[in-house]
Amino acid sequence: MLDICKALVQWVFLLVSNLILDLLGLFVVAAAIPFRVPGVSGSDGRPIVNLPNWVWLFGNDYDGLLGDKRGWWAANTPFGWPVDSFKAMWWWAAVRNPVNNMRFVKLWQAPIKGSTITYRGDYTVEDSPGQAGWQFVNVENGGKHWYGFYWVHQWSAEHAFVVRFGFKVKPSHAGTTEEPKGMTTKINFYKAI
Repeated sequence: MLDICKALVQWVFLLVSNLILDLLGLFVVAAAIPFRVPGVSGSDGRPIVNLPNWVWLFGNDYDGLLGDKRGWWAANTPFGWPVDSFKAMWWWAAVRNPVNNMRFVKLWQAPIKGSTITYRGDYTVEDSPGQAGWQFVNVENGGKHWYGFYWVHQWSAEHAFVVRFGFKVKPSHAGTTEEPKGMTTKINFYKAI
């Protein structure tokens, strides 16, 4: 019960900081896009276009402003906007992936390497067909705790009710040397899966 109380306090802090920064990002990203700079993806080394360093927190060091490496965003921008248009870059960085570099700041990340990861509920939960369930994950490292909750209720073969709070840590991360995981606040009543 104590873990649940601590988790609720942690999630309220994450939600409030997320809301404030997401709202601020709508304006910061719009103001910074004209000053975008070339860069290199921190995940795979490909060339990207990103926000300048003075608004680093609001940028995306893995995918930049032009979308994911698979090209999914380029093929699926809202209203068919060109991927390199101001509107598509703004939507990607301010709406679809707001304050993306937040995951690199210790305040908003849970360490995996050297952590003890325990869970209640189902070992595997994903917003994918046949992987519905719930899990409450507790990450402990050096006396500190990070919590994550993930619940997926599948309505049909194509849609599910998805709730995810806290840190994006899975039970399968236990014993791995993965990078620290960021946080999320997601409630979607009819998510395509």
